[in-house]
Amino acid sequence: MSSVVNNDKHSSRFQVILDKNNNFYKPESSRSKCTPFYIETEQCGLLRPEFVKQLVNYPDVFVKDKDEKDREIVRLAPDLKTPLIRTEKVNAVMEELRAKDLFCGLRGWRNENYDVKTKFSNQPLMCIERAAADLLGIVHYGVHVNGYFYNDSGELMMWIGRRSPNKPTYPNMMDNMCAGGLATGLGVRECMMKECAEEASVEDDDLNNLVAVGTVSYCYEDERGVFPECQFVFDLELTSDFVPENADGEVGSFEAHPISKVQELIITNDFKPNCSLVILDFLIRHGIISPENEPHYVTLVEQIHKPLLNLYR
Repeated sequence: MSSVVNNDKHSSRFQVILDKNNNFYKPESSRSKCTPFYIETEQCGLLRPEFVKQLVNYPDVFVKDKDEKDREIVRLAPDLKTPLIRTEKVNAVMEELRAKDLFCGLRGWRNENYDVKTKFSNQPLMCIERAAADLLGIVHYGVHVNGYFYNDSGELMMWIGRRSPNKPTYPNMMDNMCAGGLATGLGVRECMMKECAEEASVEDDDLNNLVAVGTVSYCYEDERGVFPECQFVFDLELTSDFVPENADGEVGSFEAHPISKVQELIITNDFKPNCSLVILDFLIRHGIISPENEPHYVTLVEQIHKPLLNLYR
């Protein structure tokens, strides 16, 4: 059973969600000013001018060069031959920049690494501290779950988390029930199960109900850097008596809302933008937003799935 509401009044507001998550594609963004970042012969990032200025002060790690089209690029030093050596050298630079407090994004240092890949299916070229990934404009991967259930009246309900006030990013904002970055060494489903257990105390029996339903992808920038992101999305249908409880201190509280209320919440500034996008995808997949009730349906679907690799061509 699905709860369908008239979405005409939401059309322009849904576009606001997409604009927040895809502001790197706007004419006024820094995209045209960014310098490609290469490892060996592969472009795997985009550097804003303020980052290039600092990175080239470490010529044993970051080297100015030109590509086959005679474009200015920054390349990882060619004598850094292995992923391990690259990881050590690059993270040493990031540690030094962090100590100098030159970039606000590095204040959120987490001691958690992300893989740097040209494609998700490829082997990593190196790993980088999560808080530093946006400086290089590499693709970030993560996992999100839509935790939902039907109440005794058959109404579709969704669990919404409220982020802890101590989170380094988006404190106190509304969020999916569980989500997290895909750290080095974790598989996608393994990561999702870990986040569900830590953030909402979901039991093993319920974790068996996790259903992989696709991805959402987008690219935005803010004062921290450039964020090309791909999120692996899962749906998790729960029983009506399940109540999530946070176990790792990252979620301040949970509330269950009717899906019609969730539609109102995701278009507010109180909702973490990429989580709004994940829920927008849920609403489309479950037929709550449809071609019959949403005049901008095609645009919404297209902008939830940006082809990120096109940024590096």
